[in-house]
Amino acid sequence: MTALRAAPLADLCELDRRNVRPGDPLADDLPFVGVENVTRDTGFLNFDANSRVGSGKSVSFRFDERHVLYGKLAPYLNKVATPDFAGRCSTELVPLLPRGGVDRDFLAHMLRRRETVEFAVAFANGTRMPRVDMKLLMAMPIPFPPFDAQRRIAGVLNRAARIVRLREKANDRIRLFAPALFVRTFGDPVENPMGWEMRKLGEIADLNAGDPAPQDPEAFAPDGPLFVRMQDVGRDHVNPELAESTDRLNPAWLRENRLRVFPRGSLLIPKSGVSVNLNHRAMLAVDAHVVSHLAIAAPHRSVVDPVYLFWWSVHYDPREHAQATTLPSLKLSVFRQAEVPLPPLDLQRRFAALANRAARMAVAAEAARSAALSLASALAARLAKEGPISESC
Repeated sequence: MTALRAAPLADLCELDRRNVRPGDPLADDLPFVGVENVTRDTGFLNFDANSRVGSGKSVSFRFDERHVLYGKLAPYLNKVATPDFAGRCSTELVPLLPRGGVDRDFLAHMLRRRETVEFAVAFANGTRMPRVDMKLLMAMPIPFPPFDAQRRIAGVLNRAARIVRLREKANDRIRLFAPALFVRTFGDPVENPMGWEMRKLGEIADLNAGDPAPQDPEAFAPDGPLFVRMQDVGRDHVNPELAESTDRLNPAWLRENRLRVFPRGSLLIPKSGVSVNLNHRAMLAVDAHVVSHLAIAAPHRSVVDPVYLFWWSVHYDPREHAQATTLPSLKLSVFRQAEVPLPPLDLQRRFAALANRAARMAVAAEAARSAALSLASALAARLAKEGPISESC
């Protein structure tokens, strides 16, 4: 079967940056979509209690049921949505309007495919907050079959996306178990209705910032110890068992350029950059090196269980203390002063055993989700290369 012809993305859609400016009455009438509302890889919209609401005090973009919303911030997160309502969105989401003869769902799947993500990441601008170069992205060639074939391809990939979403929902339910169990066992950690002893985080854990990321290419090797960056912590938003990282360090380089090693069970909290606003959390499942944008709390195990401290941190929100600079930032002193209820250690450990069981189930559910995503990605690549498919697919 012959390969499909390709066309620049600009031939398939146009950038539609219609502004909603501060003070415009539309800012109150149109629902707001932020980057954090878009589920990575599948593009489902999630408006949970932790999502930011647009205040109308900054410029946003208009969209409706015709648009694809493309997340240009941190393109490795692969955030591409197809809303079924009219609204306004963060300027980190770019509304793309399909041209005549282009199926919107097909366009969204082509933007989510692995080749597009890799292209966007390779040509992103910035290191701390990488953003897609939209001019280059619009020049990227996209497979472009006839309209009927687009719709059939999109239908197959939509069914695959629904399977992935079912896996995600199962994973979400499992991940909600530990926070709910925490509150049921210990009460709200802010109100402390059970009257547990309160201790400052700086009294029950060693608090540090990580180290600057090495700039020497020789610093990295595929099989060395983990070097945890912000993107590793943000990948799952809440990760009680972080055991993988995109980058690993070269042991030979480490022997001459020592970086601190933080122990398994350490709590990781963003202290600078956009992830401060997203309030991500992770706990190291292995010893690791950590980037300087993260605060690391290594618990004193004689008084606090690491798993208990991690799930306490999920209820802890330091964002109101962030400094209003170009990038939000938090001082270590903010974390040191945080008040932590401290139940008896044996009760903490009983909770930790149940939470760990749920975490293992979540890992299994995530593996199933990843397998479904891989199948969907392989299917998208195959369809894009081989062209139209039969109605029986």
